[in-house]
Amino acid sequence: MAKKEKGVLTQGTKVWIKHGDEAAPTLTRMDCITGIVLGDDSPTEIDDTCLDEPDSATSTYGLNKPGEGSLTINTDPENATHMTLLQLAEDKELVEVFVGWADGKDIEPEMVTAEVTLPETRTWTVFTTRLRASPPTFDPDSLVKHSVGMKRQTKAITAYKLPTP
Repeated sequence: MAKKEKGVLTQGTKVWIKHGDEAAPTLTRMDCITGIVLGDDSPTEIDDTCLDEPDSATSTYGLNKPGEGSLTINTDPENATHMTLLQLAEDKELVEVFVGWADGKDIEPEMVTAEVTLPETRTWTVFTTRLRASPPTFDPDSLVKHSVGMKRQTKAITAYKLPTP
């Protein structure tokens, strides 16, 4: 009996960040991201209670507030992509993030001019975020880590890979 897959493994997930000048941006494949937290989105609440309401306040939903999350690395000063990520965070840069799930072929996204084209051979989660710096973490019997904060500016949109027939 064949083993039934129950989900997508995280091993093999790859991350690209589009950053830099809008006229001539750079698409950098990040090496060795150890964790991604996207954060939860939450709608604002707009009070719509009438003055003659004697008992309970009422409200309606307003705009969506994108969540706060992080990208985690085992910091390696010899890894150029780690240094790029830390510098972007220090500069509080607005970047686009492309997370390629490990459920498909390992084909790189392409960038022509400023547009990124994602291969349909895997699932992608895409969002725009502002990075923020954080100090390194030093724990016993561990590697030095950075958890680079992200304040998303958009929803995290996932385009799922089409099932194979």
